[in-house]
Formats: sequence, structure tokens, C-alpha cells
Amino acid sequence: MNLMIQYTLNLLDKIKSEIEAIDLEEDTILNKSVKIIDLLKTYFNELKEYISDYTFNNETDEIQFFKETKPQIFCMLIFYDNIYKLEINRPTGSESMQKAFTLKQFDALREYFENNIDFYKYCRSHRTDLDQQYFLRYQSDVEIYFDSQYFERDQKFSTGFDLKVATILANDMLSNYLNAELIKDDLPNEQQYDNTNFQKVKAKWTGSKVALIELIYAFQTSGCINNGKSDLKKMTSYVENLFDIDLGDVYRAFLEIRNRKGSRVQCLDDFRRKLIARMDEVDND
Repeated sequence: MNLMIQYTLNLLDKIKSEIEAIDLEEDTILNKSVKIIDLLKTYFNELKEYISDYTFNNETDEIQFFKETKPQIFCMLIFYDNIYKLEINRPTGSESMQKAFTLKQFDALREYFENNIDFYKYCRSHRTDLDQQYFLRYQSDVEIYFDSQYFERDQKFSTGFDLKVATILANDMLSNYLNAELIKDDLPNEQQYDNTNFQKVKAKWTGSKVALIELIYAFQTSGCINNGKSDLKKMTSYVENLFDIDLGDVYRAFLEIRNRKGSRVQCLDDFRRKLIARMDEVDND
């Protein structure tokens, strides 16, 4: 594994870990977005400095970086910037107003898709025949698309089209976010558990929120609680009180879990490994 790939993999791990920490610390999506944007800008500038002084081994490595690696980080910055702008401009009002606002955001995504339909098709069909034009720097024979942000004006750090890839990835993330909003809006207004007399135990969940949400969905899907008649909203309310935690929008989190690469049940897999390891320790005693 070359130095650039190792560097960017380590950087991605740090970013994901720190985003998860921010998710645990902050309650509102606006506060989360502000902190995550600042975090991503810092690491993105660090990546820019690294690549500016880096010499790629060959064109294949350079294409891979600008087609695949850089967009993985840049798409997160674009996504959280979009979320911040969306939520700061969200109107107050009725559920119908909220739904209309959400649907309007889909119109913007659709417009970007229609304006870039050929590039979408190129990426989705996994074509490579134009990679040298799209993902090598200093190409003067194609129309280069630059964002207004300062770090995209540096041709050492951009081919122009890597920004389009990142925007497509960010738009997919935003589409999931908006779909979760619509799902939430369409849910019936069921009465929550009356938690006024619920005595919170002195136990606090110290794992990630996403892991706990994964467990809640596993319990609810398995039907092992209340003979399968306990709905997700009530179960979430119960667990939040049990562990003194605010899980936020579990529906949106589930969409993110569903779209994971690799194992989509990371928490359950981790529990299984650790429990088996403990059993093996007992057997060896």
C-alpha cells in the first residue's frame, strides 16, 4: 500500500471517529453541522497541503485519488454544509409547510441531476475511458468545473471533476436525509409512553448512538418484546429513558445504517464476537 492511500485511510478513520464523538456531544443537527464542518475544513486543508507536496507514482494513482479518495472526504463537507443551510433556512409552521419545504429541496437535487445527466451516467456505469481527461490535473482541453471555495481554485488539488463526484455523493446522502424527513412526517402521531413516573436507572449508555439504534431496530424487528406488538417509537422512548440518552432522529440513522458499506449490523457483529470470546475464555479456565 502506497503512502498516499495509507495516509488518506488513516485520515478517514480519524474523521469518522471525531464525527461520531460530535454526534454524541451535540443534541441539535445545527450544532452538529457547525462542529463537523469546522472539523472537515481542518482535515481537508491538511489533505490539500499533503497532496500539494506529493508526487503520484503514475497516472493510475492520481486518477484513483481524484476519482475515489478525495471525493469520499469532500462529499462529507458538502453534505454537512448543505444540511446546515437547509436547517438554518427551515421555516416554522405546520406539518404541510415542513413537507413542502422538504419537497422543494428534492427539486434542487433533481435539477442538478438533469444538468449533469451525462456525468451521472459515466460514474454509475463505472466507465473509465475519459478518466484521463476528468481526473488528471492541468487538463486544458476540457471544460473544468470549479467551485467558488478557495481550495478548489488550486489546480494542484483539483481536476474540477472530482468536485462533481463529491457533489453526486453528497446529493445521495442529502436525498437519504430528506427521505427520512418525509418518512417521519408521514408517521401517525402516536401517544408516547408516559415517562413522568419512570425512574431512570443510574446507568448511562456509553457506546455510540448509532449502535444503540441498531439494537432497538433489532429488538423491534425480531418481535421478542411484547409479542412483537411494541412499535418503534414507543420502544425508542423507553430505551432513551432507560439509558438517559437522547437518540435524536432514529429513522434517519436507520437509513444511514442501511446504506453502510460492508457489514450493515456492525454493533451486532461486535457483540457476537465479544460474547464468543468471553465464552472461549470461560471454557479455557
